[in-house]
Amino acid sequence: MSKKVYFLYFAFLIFAKGFSQDPLFFNAQQSLVYLNPSFAGSNGGIRNQFTYRAQWPNLSGMLLTYQNSFDAYLPKIKGGIFVSALHDDQAHGTLTTDVLSMGYAQHLSFLDGKLKIFPSVQASYFKVSLDKTKLNFGEPVNLRFPDYWTIFSTVPVQNKSNIDFSSGLLINYKNFYFGTSVFHINQPDQGLLGTSKLPYRLSLHSSYNLHVSEKTVLNFFARYEKQQYYEYLHLSAKALLLKHLIIGTGYTSYNGINLNAGYRNNFYVLTLGYDVSITKLSGNTAASWELQASFNLRNKEQRKVLTDFERW
Repeated sequence: MSKKVYFLYFAFLIFAKGFSQDPLFFNAQQSLVYLNPSFAGSNGGIRNQFTYRAQWPNLSGMLLTYQNSFDAYLPKIKGGIFVSALHDDQAHGTLTTDVLSMGYAQHLSFLDGKLKIFPSVQASYFKVSLDKTKLNFGEPVNLRFPDYWTIFSTVPVQNKSNIDFSSGLLINYKNFYFGTSVFHINQPDQGLLGTSKLPYRLSLHSSYNLHVSEKTVLNFFARYEKQQYYEYLHLSAKALLLKHLIIGTGYTSYNGINLNAGYRNNFYVLTLGYDVSITKLSGNTAASWELQASFNLRNKEQRKVLTDFERW
């Protein structure tokens, strides 16, 4: 990437106000509490889910995101708790975001367990960091004034941290799931160059699991996200074959096609996903990759049952 492009790229990152977007994973059912905090404890045991996403690896300013969560069901209070951590890295540590979240979901059961409702709350602490030593502005236009930051009216700070609140709701009737979440309810300040509110994000998702046989499950998933001016729609279908093999495909509203494949057993799930835009841009970016892993601890009776994708 040229020096001029570096300047334009990072100037946009610093100056843009209100255009921040949360990282999104296209295989959302392997990062459930990140999709909706109401999924805390949804597998009836203890679960760990990890996601690694590499976006546009052909660009020198590639985006890397790591997300790891632990959630558990607590029978005595009929609720689920979780803790999660996210690290987002833009351009090899130039701009990073770290988020630590904790949440609780209450499990309410009706109609002899056929209908379940899960309201949830989430509190997060985040820190945004800018490494100004990695910014490349090329040669100064006027050698009499070599301090590049004088072109700005305000010098950007290197760190900004704040508290963030979110909430969710999940409705599960038999094998159908519908959920909604509102993230960043308090719209915390995340600006490095003056005040910049983090826009709230509205998330809607639904899915249906069709149990074809004791070894085969089909899953149909739809998701809509809106964060200020940014809108995102994702439709996908997945299949669990022979009780262990996972294959899936999906389409996103930015003309993206995603594919994923994986392996599942009673204790863990491993998946690899590939997301490519069917535009001329895709040839220059090398698209995006996701590597995900889930680890589940449940009692023996629960492990015998071929559960829905949302309970892995």
